[in-house]
Amino acid sequence: MSFHSTLAGKTVIVTRPLAQAQLLMQTLESRLATTVHFPVISICETENIAEAKQQFENLTDFQMIIFISANAVHYGIPIIKELNVELENYKLAAVGPATKSALENFGHKVDVVPQSGFNSEALLAEPAFTNIVGQKFLIVRGQGGREHLRQTLESRNAQVEYAEVYQRQLPKNRNPIDLSQLPIDGCAVLLYSVEAAQNLWSLCSQDEQQWLKKVTFIIASQRIAEATSRVGYANNSIIAENPSDQAILATLMNWSITQ
Repeated sequence: MSFHSTLAGKTVIVTRPLAQAQLLMQTLESRLATTVHFPVISICETENIAEAKQQFENLTDFQMIIFISANAVHYGIPIIKELNVELENYKLAAVGPATKSALENFGHKVDVVPQSGFNSEALLAEPAFTNIVGQKFLIVRGQGGREHLRQTLESRNAQVEYAEVYQRQLPKNRNPIDLSQLPIDGCAVLLYSVEAAQNLWSLCSQDEQQWLKKVTFIIASQRIAEATSRVGYANNSIIAENPSDQAILATLMNWSITQ
């Protein structure tokens, strides 16, 4: 491995929960980066899981089940199995390749996944969502979140219900590291969602918040970049092509060359 193909001397702050961050962190460390795991979101089963179970027990009402994230799969599929509900008779949609892979790991065939893109907009562009008048969709997702997918499907005269199987929280205990003591040059923070941007700011001390205003951010979408600006930091943002580990790594490698 040549020096230019490594991240030697670089520090990367990874803000995802460990289950989602671990593989990328291992890859970064194999490229000689120093990684700091600073999770800003905690994932757990929703307190209203009984409502989701009720939806799963009445799947015959739906033409398609849409899984909005890998977490939706990891929290939703075990409940479906526990209820002895079979998914083979239903079309399954995934919002992106990570969600598709999670479904396939549980042994399920995915009928619809965006050809390009990793969000609701990309999924809605698929032909399966063109002529859907009168069809009924179940969206498996976390508590809260964007309403764009539901609103668009309903604007196309479809019916939409939610099965909310997990919730995102501010971590009860943060990594005790003082981010403001890390170097600004050669350091990058990874952000994957608007909520993560807001949580990072609220978890940090005033000194750390000043540090956040100067450090480089690798961000998974324009929408997140706009959110960081509203919160008051991340003036130095680089937007990755998509939120996949491959795209984030490629963006980090390009950034490192300019340091």
